[in-house]
Amino acid sequence: MGKIKLSLDKRRDIFLHRTKVENLFISEFLPDAPGEYVKVYLFGLMYAQYDMEPNRQELSKLLGISEEEIEEAWIYWDSKGVVKMTRGRGENGEEERQISFLNQIDSLYGKMPEPPAAAETFTPSTEDDVEVPLHISMDSTDFDEAMNERIVDRKLRDLYQKYQATTGRTISRQETSKIEDAIKVYGVEPDIFDFAIDYCADLEKYSVDYIFKVALRWTEEGCRTVEDAKRLLDRHSRRNAWYGQVFKALGFNRLHTPADREIMDRWFDEMKCSIGEVLDACAAAAGLRDPNLRYVNKVLENRRAEKGGINVNAAADKGAAPADSSSPVSRKVLEDYYKYIRETEETAQKARAEEVFAKVPQMKDVFEAEGNVRKKLLSIDPVSASLDERQKLRAERIAIEEKKKQLLAENGFPAGYLNRQYRCEKCRDTGYTDGGMVCSCCKERAAEAYEWHTSNREKA
Repeated sequence: MGKIKLSLDKRRDIFLHRTKVENLFISEFLPDAPGEYVKVYLFGLMYAQYDMEPNRQELSKLLGISEEEIEEAWIYWDSKGVVKMTRGRGENGEEERQISFLNQIDSLYGKMPEPPAAAETFTPSTEDDVEVPLHISMDSTDFDEAMNERIVDRKLRDLYQKYQATTGRTISRQETSKIEDAIKVYGVEPDIFDFAIDYCADLEKYSVDYIFKVALRWTEEGCRTVEDAKRLLDRHSRRNAWYGQVFKALGFNRLHTPADREIMDRWFDEMKCSIGEVLDACAAAAGLRDPNLRYVNKVLENRRAEKGGINVNAAADKGAAPADSSSPVSRKVLEDYYKYIRETEETAQKARAEEVFAKVPQMKDVFEAEGNVRKKLLSIDPVSASLDERQKLRAERIAIEEKKKQLLAENGFPAGYLNRQYRCEKCRDTGYTDGGMVCSCCKERAAEAYEWHTSNREKA
């Protein structure tokens, strides 16, 4: 007896199995999609997973919709990044349409680029879990750039996963876009955003917009590492403790308002008062029938105007002390001297810029272009502006910075020639560190301030 060949009708067989649909498709695309388009997508996905190639006429009969609507559906899904449509020629020379179903997980979290290679031919898989990839040929330059981008993409993926784990739900496409904007457009370091997620979770704040604002504020205040952010929080925590001490000393039983904080911040930031000096002034106001911050402010202003506010032999953390113990200098004189240092350097920086402009005329155009980009970045609406627009401006800013470095090097100038120069990098010539402590340079500056003040008085 000859052999008997057994087979099953393939089309009928697929209806006894299942079609795998990504949850990201269901949560992100299905709610807004027209119902007929969803039909086309699901039937197409089912056939693709079993290596079957129905034409539009077959789909039209099965779904009860016109061929034109089927074509519109594929165009719709292509525009959403769910599928990729390509055209080509079959073996008989006829035009063929290829529909590649894209993996939304790769689209969301990033996919490692393949090394440079020749373009590959589309070959559908017959496995249940098929997710048809889009093959792209890249030259070596494109590959290097893709690898650099991948470093950021990997960190973004980690942030998405961190946010999901913290909130206990699937991250939305809008939330991923917000996080991506923070890193790629606004220059927030991934570690800073990661720390912001933990910080906000401790406050029971899980909105990505809230986390974005916190991370952006830290970045704008110069935080590039987690340690920077922790120091900033410590400084703010210390300042809040000082507010509490002031209110307790004055007998206030209410929370401090923004207007209160503005007055107190002036004492610590502008007038450079220590908490001890402020509490001493509060003691003078405590006996009043109606003690208030304005009275304390007046006391501090009067004391600030007095001479000999700094003991020249005091340690740096208790004030500024010059090397010569016979050279007393007031706090006001020291503050005026620091201001003089900053203004002198500002003038010198402008002179260096004019020197560069005279030797390298095109540098002036570069500066003007940089100013224009900065204005656009500051004025751009983060809600209505597109990601492409923001990324374009950021790329322009980076290109301008590289152009400045190139022009300086080509014309014999040091790399940091146009940057602001400081006598003390720790306090940036303000007398106080980022942590709110009196800088160690105050001792040296106090001696200089005495000589400067004496010289100015003799000239007058």
